[in-house]
Amino acid sequence: MSEYQYYEWQTLDRPLTPEERAKVGELSSHIQVTASQAIVTYSWGDFKHDPIQVLADYFDAFLYMANWGSKELAFRFPKGLLDLQQIEPYLWESCIELEPFGDYLILDISLHDEEGYGWIEGEGWLSSLSRLREDLLEGDFRALYLAWLRAAVLEWAHDERPEPPVPPGLKELSPPLASFVEFCELDEYLVQAAAETSPPREQEPAIPVEEAIGRLSPAERDDFLTRLARGEPHLSLKLNRRLQELLDVSPPAPAHRLRTWGELKARADQIRQEAERRAREEAEAKRIRELQALAAREAQAWEEVVALIEEKQGSSYDKAVELLLKLRDLADHRDSMTGFQERVTDLQQRYARRPALQRRLREAGLV
Repeated sequence: MSEYQYYEWQTLDRPLTPEERAKVGELSSHIQVTASQAIVTYSWGDFKHDPIQVLADYFDAFLYMANWGSKELAFRFPKGLLDLQQIEPYLWESCIELEPFGDYLILDISLHDEEGYGWIEGEGWLSSLSRLREDLLEGDFRALYLAWLRAAVLEWAHDERPEPPVPPGLKELSPPLASFVEFCELDEYLVQAAAETSPPREQEPAIPVEEAIGRLSPAERDDFLTRLARGEPHLSLKLNRRLQELLDVSPPAPAHRLRTWGELKARADQIRQEAERRAREEAEAKRIRELQALAAREAQAWEEVVALIEEKQGSSYDKAVELLLKLRDLADHRDSMTGFQERVTDLQQRYARRPALQRRLREAGLV
């Protein structure tokens, strides 16, 4: 199997200038560049530049995938927009890192699975995940928590390691978060276990805007208006945070005790076992219903077996054997295998000169 590497960058706040497009286009002979995106793939060779530095210089989002087991998702944020104190508990050395690059901070989520991924496709992933950057800017840390879960699995976390604060809304994931779960290959039962202490997401109480704006100094109001006229990205977010500061609106404290990684794993195993038990019970109930329906038409079913054999076609033999297997299950359920086997033996003898049928009967374990 040949190697496969996929690199993609996207702009989210503004398009690239013609000069920037030209510089990005010089990074690789394989690269495809538009005003909002750059993509490069390799089956042999490698990208000769630091992709995170390219993100810091030109873009807002970056994705990397390699079929030997590496996945990476990174976002660029202007400094001052993220609450570093709230993000810190989710960071994990070599897996989830937040580093300064000039006027920006880069959040880099790197996941390395030693088992590899086999056949993968990178196209489309970043578009489905890019909304997570805006979620993080708005204080929604569900993606970081989910990344922490995957890091704990891949890094063989110690059972006593405490989980980070559980963000609201893990029970109802948005499409980008559902894509992130798939991207990370997170175990569904681990996500369910984690979500058990996650409260619902609530609309933030409306800030009394007039009161808060009245607390801004004339100079500060003029500054916000000037920046608005210049089209500064994320200005609404910055203004609302400033208003929250003036009104002393702080995020609520966690309502639940933080669990350990060992407790999360144990609960995930319990949920998995419960789901498997329910699946077995549902499958058995379905099987019994099907057997009861077959019992009501057992005589007709035997006639169908004979009619199918008489067609002298391989596909008809397959259908006959399939029906015989269901009749065997019915006989086993009724504890009447002797009678069933006598009828099969009769069929075997009656059609002894049908080698294709005889072979199918033997392969199915019917004779």
